[in-house]
Amino acid sequence: MILEPVIEARLRKFKEFFELQHLNEDEIFEKFVNHVITISHQPDAFTGDADLLDIITVGGSDDIGIDGIGIKLNDLFVKSKEDIDDISNKFKRANAEFIFIQSKNQQKFKADAFLSFSQGVRSFFDSNSKAPINAKIKSMRKFKDYLFSHDMMDLWEDNPSIRLYYVALGKWKGQQLHTAHAEKIKDDLNNLNMFSKVEVHFIDSEALKLICDNNDSNFKVQINAIEVMPLTEVAGVDNSCIALCKANEFFNIIKTDEGVIRKSLFDNNVRDFQGESSINKEIGETIINEPEKMVLLNNGITLVCDKYLLNYRSFQITNPQIVNGCQTSHVLYNIANMKYDISNVTICLRIISTTNLDISNKIVRGTNRQNIVLDEAFEATRKFHIQLEDFFSAYSEKIGVRLFYERRSKQFAHNPKILQSEKSNLRTITQSFVGMFLNKPHLSHRHEAFLLDTLSNELYQDSHSNLPYFISSLSMIKVEKLFREGRIKGNLLPYKAHILMLFREIKGGKCPNINHEKKIDSYCSDLIKNINNSNEFATTILSAVNIINHARQEWIDLHKNPYRDVSEFTTFLLSKITESNIIDPISDPIWFYGKIVKILYDKNGKLCGFIQSKPDDIFFHSAENTISTTYLNKYVKYQIREEYSRKYGINISLLE
Repeated sequence: MILEPVIEARLRKFKEFFELQHLNEDEIFEKFVNHVITISHQPDAFTGDADLLDIITVGGSDDIGIDGIGIKLNDLFVKSKEDIDDISNKFKRANAEFIFIQSKNQQKFKADAFLSFSQGVRSFFDSNSKAPINAKIKSMRKFKDYLFSHDMMDLWEDNPSIRLYYVALGKWKGQQLHTAHAEKIKDDLNNLNMFSKVEVHFIDSEALKLICDNNDSNFKVQINAIEVMPLTEVAGVDNSCIALCKANEFFNIIKTDEGVIRKSLFDNNVRDFQGESSINKEIGETIINEPEKMVLLNNGITLVCDKYLLNYRSFQITNPQIVNGCQTSHVLYNIANMKYDISNVTICLRIISTTNLDISNKIVRGTNRQNIVLDEAFEATRKFHIQLEDFFSAYSEKIGVRLFYERRSKQFAHNPKILQSEKSNLRTITQSFVGMFLNKPHLSHRHEAFLLDTLSNELYQDSHSNLPYFISSLSMIKVEKLFREGRIKGNLLPYKAHILMLFREIKGGKCPNINHEKKIDSYCSDLIKNINNSNEFATTILSAVNIINHARQEWIDLHKNPYRDVSEFTTFLLSKITESNIIDPISDPIWFYGKIVKILYDKNGKLCGFIQSKPDDIFFHSAENTISTTYLNKYVKYQIREEYSRKYGINISLLE
């Protein structure tokens, strides 16, 4: 079949990017479409996540006519019950969306294929359905059941929504039979009274190409303005102006033809949408209750683009990026989606045309300076991560491998030479490090926000060497490659972090204190020699796999209960190597770092206080530390003594 040239080029690039040469063309096309549709909903969904594409691709035997299933919670795709828990616990609310995809690597839109697809979707939500389904769809159905459990439903802001995508490479002409089937499945699903919205999209080659362009922020958009005022000339800026426009005109910029918000517009924004914060609630209340005041009370939107053409008051904008105004844009989108009329809301736009990256970055910093919030969402903006990004590039070149830290979403999206398997992001680095070097593989699969919060004193400390973060990421990528090649059975995918921990213990022995930079660098330098030798690395990894297989069976025989997520199984695994490999906290004490947030006098007039920590602040007393009231709000280095399950700070010293 002759493909549309742009689609063919993108498909070829996708095949190389994900190293899918071993699959047939239909299987590759299914994965390609699943990838494209998923990216249109969450641009960074696959960044550093080797499992998600495989999880959402459900086509094959017993697939009930469905090729892809994605479940979103609060705009994030989930692939485990723990993901659902972590996201819902963080936001204390739940907005769910189900996405179903059927893709045909052919030019005809077949009515019987769409009918099978729509009936399969209906069957997915029918608890009494007897249709045979494969293991992947069973897993997705379990997630669905959990989302519809009473505990989760208490967090719902509205019923979930559903989108069905039927993709073929011909030209969609609005065929009557297909449309009738589409209306029937919409009626069937709406009659279940389970969903807030049901949408069906027929995607032809032109629409698929447009979605790809939107994903790359490579598109043009036309809007009409009320008033336009040019700004003064600036070196490096081709053109700039301030424009007033109605919100429904601006809405054309931030939504796709399928009605999905263009998340890729906000890649250069300092922070993602913050949800129902007090400020965002105020913005929403203004839009709904006092729309005429919006232009007075809101700071407006700053938009950087490659170029814009102005014809009287009509703009054609090429490749826009919203660098300030992410919150306002999302609130407007959500309100418009609730069918409120936003045509009487006026927005102030600052439009800047430049292809100068330095100028763009300065605009991003300048327009967002007042908005920066120091929480886990901005972890990757810290100096430690900027240096870690440089270290990944430099050390990769030094040892002859390719590994990049994608510190910002889609940072390397436009570089076809960097494969998916050559990138790590904040999530994968955090998870692999927690498992491999902190000996907590039972926690490592949790969402990075949970890990950064729970292990705040053990992750990304200024005293840490960059090398263990690099090594854990490289090791994870190499282990995932062994899974893809079939050298490790897929049932051990949930134990990737356990495998990394055992690998380090087998090859390195006792791990030095992670805060002792010189010792840990020497330790890691020895490990890298094994990691960089493919045969030796595979042999060691398979030894670790053998240990896990035997330990799992022994654990089940002893305890008859789950084992992956419990710390006791981690200890049990470590005991299978040698007791001498376990870190001795007395001979190699761990140092922690934190800020003193309270100093007071006890009943005897002696100084004591607390060091900021999570989940509980650390108590300290002057009987064991030399301190003064001047230590308040200062950063200190300290160790921990534990008595009767309570932790005490000892050996406190000020950091310079």
